[in-house]
Amino acid sequence: MARGKGVGSVDDKISLEDIMQGRVTTEQVAKLSFEEALTLLEGVVAAVESGSLPLDQAIGSYERGTHLVQHLRALLSGAEEKLRVLGEE
Repeated sequence: MARGKGVGSVDDKISLEDIMQGRVTTEQVAKLSFEEALTLLEGVVAAVESGSLPLDQAIGSYERGTHLVQHLRALLSGAEEKLRVLGEE
């Protein structure tokens, strides 16, 4: 699981705890690399699927996970477009 120093730290890495606690903005998610976002999403999914979270925290985590999914889809779409353009050249 991704474990950075936390939002607002010197390296500004987003940790799974930051995501789970809702301490991350959409703008911060938009700055994540594909690999970082995927690792965080895997952590969120594992936490929600574990059944150990209270319902309200599970719902919030699910919602934040959807933001990660949207970001991942945007990154994939951009990569597909680049490949399409390269294939036309």
